[in-house]
Amino acid sequence: MVTREQVRDRLTTLISEIGKIPLERINERATVDEDIQISSLAFIELQVALEEEYQIQVDPIRVVELNEFGAIVDYIHGCAVSAQP
Repeated sequence: MVTREQVRDRLTTLISEIGKIPLERINERATVDEDIQISSLAFIELQVALEEEYQIQVDPIRVVELNEFGAIVDYIHGCAVSAQP
């Protein structure tokens, strides 16, 4: 079973690599609208990477509404756990 820590670490890596965001800007309280600003193209690439890796469907509107990195990690983790057999 995938842990929240694994999801957090993977999401941090993906945001840094795809969005070209410095690792020090990505923390539990970082917000999408201020701290983790990535292009819409990078956002789609990130969404696809997460969906493929965890075999889930990510609701991009929900991600934007959550806004805070920690809440997004919880959302992705919940989706991943629900998708596991």
